[in-house]
Amino acid sequence: MLCAGVTTYSALRKSGAKSGQWVVIAGAGGGLGHIATQLASKGMAMRVIGIDHGSKEQLVKDCGAECFIDITKHDDKSIAEEVVKTAGGLGASAVIVCTASNKAYAQALDFLRFGGTVVCVGMPEGEPQPIAKSYPQAVVFKQATITGVAVGNRRDAIECMDFAARGIVKTRYRIEKMDKLTEVFKEMEQQTLQGRVVIDLQ
Repeated sequence: MLCAGVTTYSALRKSGAKSGQWVVIAGAGGGLGHIATQLASKGMAMRVIGIDHGSKEQLVKDCGAECFIDITKHDDKSIAEEVVKTAGGLGASAVIVCTASNKAYAQALDFLRFGGTVVCVGMPEGEPQPIAKSYPQAVVFKQATITGVAVGNRRDAIECMDFAARGIVKTRYRIEKMDKLTEVFKEMEQQTLQGRVVIDLQ
């Protein structure tokens, strides 16, 4: 909670989204995303649209997402249309990009309503790339904000730990032996890993 929890809680606060507003969590079934989904929906009363691989739908809904969108069933155009339609035809107030995917960043601006915010959390591997579609015209037209969060502050940590102590947020994880490490990495590559994995070194 003092890492993923504080970071995603800080991202949600920095987004400026308020209770009752729509927030998209990209990578909602991953290690960061499933915590962000719980914090947003159960802790901050936001309406969450979770986006991830279809195998994670039940986890994401269990974490409090009101709507789940399967990335494997959409292209860039149709996924944006689905988000905007779900969010009352206007788009989401914020998009929290928890996944380490350049494609997710490229899609994010299309999900926003006027005055919305994209918060960068996940760090894509490989050669750094600019956020595709972040044209000045698009940012100006929507009066959009793009910001980033690496970690939270002391207040974020205290409030996040309080959510955990009250049982509002729970980390979903499984334990695997070291000889399963290759399989875990394959799940990560295929984007099917749910929550977190703890490697038992004994």
